[in-house]
Amino acid sequence: MACLYVIEQGAEVTKQGNRIIVRKFGTELQSVPAFKVEQLILMGNIQITSQAIKFLLTEGIDTVFLTINGKYRGRLVSTFSKNIDLRRKQFKKLEEAAFVLDLAKKFVWGKLANYRVLLRRYQKEVQKEAVEKAIHSLRRLIEKVADAPDLDSLRGIEGSGSAIYFSALGQLFKNPEFRFEKRTRRPPRDPVNVLLSFGYTLLGNTIQSYIDLSGLDPYLGALHSPDYGRPSLALDLMEEFRPILVDTAVLRVVNTKAITMKDFYVPEDAPSLPEEGEIEDLTPEDYPILLTYEGTKKWITMYEKRLQELTFYPITEQRLSYRQICEQQVRLLIRHLKEEDIYQPFVLRM
Repeated sequence: MACLYVIEQGAEVTKQGNRIIVRKFGTELQSVPAFKVEQLILMGNIQITSQAIKFLLTEGIDTVFLTINGKYRGRLVSTFSKNIDLRRKQFKKLEEAAFVLDLAKKFVWGKLANYRVLLRRYQKEVQKEAVEKAIHSLRRLIEKVADAPDLDSLRGIEGSGSAIYFSALGQLFKNPEFRFEKRTRRPPRDPVNVLLSFGYTLLGNTIQSYIDLSGLDPYLGALHSPDYGRPSLALDLMEEFRPILVDTAVLRVVNTKAITMKDFYVPEDAPSLPEEGEIEDLTPEDYPILLTYEGTKKWITMYEKRLQELTFYPITEQRLSYRQICEQQVRLLIRHLKEEDIYQPFVLRM
């Protein structure tokens, strides 16, 4: 077990010996040896004892706090990485305009390439004209990436590619209950967007945990400009993984009906939302559609299942899990910053 989620509202996390214990009203819900846990994610109204906090910090277990609907709140951080030499190298290289533009191009190229591969895979089955058109449009945009003269132009290409991709994504859903027309955020306006937003939050946590462990600063990236509180490097590194890990998982849960509309609170159900203590600032108008408790469990299970799937990783010429590949890409970036290797985005094979 690499990641332990606690989503049972009102539960308490404590420790007993070298085990992480989850209880509710005195009943033990989970008991997991600490060596099996790399990351602990607490969602909503979850209590945690001071003994457990000290234990998690000592063991170096990344502990993340999310709201019940997946909004990031913060994380427990022990002593910041002592690898000052690596951070100095990161800061120096990411002040070089040519280096930054070249690295940002790699992130955008990887994202758009994986968008195109995903559409091509599903087009074999759906045979939709809109999807075929998007595939060709993405190919033309991918060819433009290398010639982008600056970051603004590159971001324009990335934005156009995302718009084209999401305009075709709705054609891939088989369940008529789920309609997807465009990407919406803050708040997501339909069940598919709810799943996408939640999934991207989980992916961001996965990537940032490996960044933190590596000693890199997650707040200084290339494609995403620095901004107060924005983990720009984590956002950069997760770009190529969005279609691979999150979008693919969304298509699976919807098309197999592993998740249905019964797993969402729709607007008329909003008054009966659970009392989890962390959405007191939200109204039904803010978040008209939310995952239920059971829906949240199903979605997390599918995301983690996708992370554990094995595939060929060309850089090491091994079959690795997608979680391991996320870690390997962070390590590859470090070697790139040190000028020991060249960063290559991980792209799905057709």
